[in-house]
Amino acid sequence: MAEIYKNYTSPVITKIFWDGEIINADANLVTAKIYDITLQDFNPIYDPSGSEFDPDNLLATISATKIETDDGTYQIIVPRNLCTTNRKFEVLWEYFINGSAASHVTFIDVVTPYTNLSDIWEDLNIGTDPSDPNYKTYHEIQMAEKYARKLIEAFTAQYFYTYNEIQIVYGYGSDILPLPFKINQIHELYENDVLLVDNINSISNWTYVPQISESGFGIRVSRQNFLDNTIYTANGLVPPSVNDINYQYAFKKDARYRIEGLFGWSYIPANVEEACVVLIKQFFEKDTQWRNKYVRDISAFDYKFTYMEDAHRGTGNLYADQLLLPYVITGLVAF
Repeated sequence: MAEIYKNYTSPVITKIFWDGEIINADANLVTAKIYDITLQDFNPIYDPSGSEFDPDNLLATISATKIETDDGTYQIIVPRNLCTTNRKFEVLWEYFINGSAASHVTFIDVVTPYTNLSDIWEDLNIGTDPSDPNYKTYHEIQMAEKYARKLIEAFTAQYFYTYNEIQIVYGYGSDILPLPFKINQIHELYENDVLLVDNINSISNWTYVPQISESGFGIRVSRQNFLDNTIYTANGLVPPSVNDINYQYAFKKDARYRIEGLFGWSYIPANVEEACVVLIKQFFEKDTQWRNKYVRDISAFDYKFTYMEDAHRGTGNLYADQLLLPYVITGLVAF
């Protein structure tokens, strides 16, 4: 899947395959239609009017440019205004081959790099002049950053950017509802498919006001505005049902809660940025290809070295692993 960095513009390239060969389109006329599929990813049951390519989701139609040095290869530049948030696109490439209409589909991810691209060049002393021995192309830097980012996500089991998501969790009989991922904003909250709170449309059908816990890995409610039964009774009032034993906890045990919201991190922690740079450096090291193949021993006439077992359990870099340890989700988090 192609990737574009958030707030950047990058070429998206495709090739036309026909009868087992790469071939040019008639008159080199290729059109790319960009559709938004973020909603489909946000809501697994979302079906845009039963059609794969809903006109309402069409964001742009672009004429592709032929890459002169490569047969059957075309590219587009996705408008920057479409790349201001993390999202997903589906691209429908349309053309004619020998007079017959044809098309194929590719996908694009708009992603957040885990370190500033300028810092990569500066910190690793990478050259920008092709004559420089340390020169790396923009594509090589992209591949290295992607390598580092995927290792970090696999090791920590979380994403260090914000994204719309739906999570389903079950209550434990508590005023805190644990979440598997960090949440940034609560959009809607349902209990057993009944809407409790809709913060987008300012709707509340619940006694409580849900709040994000201090760690961000849970939702809690505050009872500071509630009075206990003693105060109600002392004033000759009937205590509200919220204080009854059956309503002891806001999040009922075994109740199904659906949370729609903005998940992830609103910023990239410094340790994650540093780990990303370290792993990018690792990507360009010669022994990375051996480590990626789980090679344990490498020897020659005058040397021999063995990888530690942890080299295949973490990111493959001890320093990066230590930097990332505070961010590893193990299933038990502090709320």
